[in-house]
Amino acid sequence: MTREQAERNIKLYFWFQVFKEPLFWGPILITFINRVSGMTLSDIYLMEAVCVVGIVLLDCPCGALADLLGRRLTILIGICVWSVKLAVFASATSPLTIWLANFLWVIGASLISGADTSMLADTLKFLGRESEFQKIEGRSSAYRLALVAACSATVGYLAEVNLRLPVWLGVPFMIIACVAAYRMIDPPVIIKREKSWQEYFRLLKLSALFVYNHRQVKWVIGFSVLIGAVSKIWFFTYNPYFELVELPLKYFGWMFCLLNVVAAISSHEAERITRRCGEFGGIVLMVLLIALPIWLMGAWVTKWAVLLILMQNLVRGYMTPFLGFFLHRHLDSENRATVASIKSTANSVAGVVSLGLFGLAVKYWSLAFCLELLGVSALLAGLVMIATYHRTFNSR
Repeated sequence: MTREQAERNIKLYFWFQVFKEPLFWGPILITFINRVSGMTLSDIYLMEAVCVVGIVLLDCPCGALADLLGRRLTILIGICVWSVKLAVFASATSPLTIWLANFLWVIGASLISGADTSMLADTLKFLGRESEFQKIEGRSSAYRLALVAACSATVGYLAEVNLRLPVWLGVPFMIIACVAAYRMIDPPVIIKREKSWQEYFRLLKLSALFVYNHRQVKWVIGFSVLIGAVSKIWFFTYNPYFELVELPLKYFGWMFCLLNVVAAISSHEAERITRRCGEFGGIVLMVLLIALPIWLMGAWVTKWAVLLILMQNLVRGYMTPFLGFFLHRHLDSENRATVASIKSTANSVAGVVSLGLFGLAVKYWSLAFCLELLGVSALLAGLVMIATYHRTFNSR
């Protein structure tokens, strides 16, 4: 790889990040599944929990494939599978086809997870620019979120014409991400190993031991699990909460537009926020902006409370570049994607438990009361992480 090719990798990474996920479906995701398949909210939570089990089983093995075979090939296969997934989802007519689409999502997500950020981290390492990870990751995520925001503004109107139209419109854009992945080049810092099953399982074992013995990496993974699990549950309450407060369907898209604008700004300014608040201040900020608004939405059920989801999207935009840089600065190229996938697996395990429990809870209690419980639980867990931060990172 030349420096010119490495610079091109970074540009291609931007294109990949911007178009790797569907642009139009967020505002109507739960409503779409419910209407085209007849699945209830509890059914959807169960399905998501089962799919996360799939992520748990595949994430680490796919991360090891990225370390063994290369980031580019793993990312390319993953994004192609995701593109097929969206087409299946858009044409779904029954719970079976929704389950099939989610199964394809599991495969694609497992292949991409860890490999994409490892591609960026190793490219920057080759260029001697590792310190720019948070800035580049934050801005690439910001551009994607800004585009999602612009598309979301139209979703409510498109859905009123045809509920499937916004989902189908996302397919051509994902092809751009496929092309970007195809044109990437693996950085030379990736260790050239014998491509064998013995080496594959050795890599998995060594990566697991690395995480087990590394206090700082374990803390980062634990904090990521907390913020990720709470955010995932909260996201899946957006549509039901909008319906609970009788927000008109045409405003669903505008709300998602606004929240993605907030997330885009937060992501773009992630490096600057960290410089101003410091690492510890950023952690405290994320905990408070996740826990308190969730509790308030449950305690104060009105149309105006819908605006509180903007706080979660400040965290959503900030957490990806912040936690990515936080983790990758402790990793080496040899097992970078595998360890990043272990973090993703831990997030998925937490997702299985939390989505399953929350789905069970909404069967017996109101959505508002479940949100209050979620907010209090997130605050207590966050305070524990805050209390252990200095002991973990100042004792190296």
